[in-house]
Amino acid sequence: MIQFLHVTKTYEDNWKALCDVTLRINQGEFVFLTGHSGAGKSTLLKLIYMDERPDEFHGGEVMVQFNKDLVFDTKTATEKQVQELRRHMGIVFQDFKLLPDRNVFENVALALRITGTPEKQLNSRVFDALALVGISQKRLAMPYTLSGGEQQRVAIARAMVHNPYLILADEPTGNLDPENANEVFRIFKEINARGTTVLMATHNPDFYMNSPFRRLTLSHGVLQNRDIL
Repeated sequence: MIQFLHVTKTYEDNWKALCDVTLRINQGEFVFLTGHSGAGKSTLLKLIYMDERPDEFHGGEVMVQFNKDLVFDTKTATEKQVQELRRHMGIVFQDFKLLPDRNVFENVALALRITGTPEKQLNSRVFDALALVGISQKRLAMPYTLSGGEQQRVAIARAMVHNPYLILADEPTGNLDPENANEVFRIFKEINARGTTVLMATHNPDFYMNSPFRRLTLSHGVLQNRDIL
């Protein structure tokens, strides 16, 4: 569960990226985050993975709870706890962020190597993640040989390799043609169907129009459809 309580985030020149945002996303939901460029979508996502914190003087608070033992709060989270939080979520960006000097397998495996996952378990989890996104046959390919759609699928596999509770996707189809964008969206729906919470920021109305999934819309930092908590 993700909860924002009266969250404001101000940057330089007194620019409010978010203004008094209150919302809740329940475990297992698929939620769209929409709004114009500069509306505050990326800032909202950064607050969830605690790359940013709410303005202290406004008293805002972000809480992320995966289960009764995994609860993280922006008011109290230490750097060690932030690292723990991020180990239980996956983040997918518009620009892929693959390491150019490592093949597909190693890009996906990197997070598991950093945490000391045993090699047998690592291999199994990487192959499962690549199979989920339909790119197992490219496991030895270098990123520069892949299409944009293939690179994004590798990025999704990397986000999924540690079986996260939550996936945050920041305009994940923004650099893709319609066919690849639809395939990436299909993968996110499958991930959600398996029980993972998905929060997807997007400009693409083809995804959220006539969709059964809930939509949160930001305009100049203000949430247009405030939840009642």
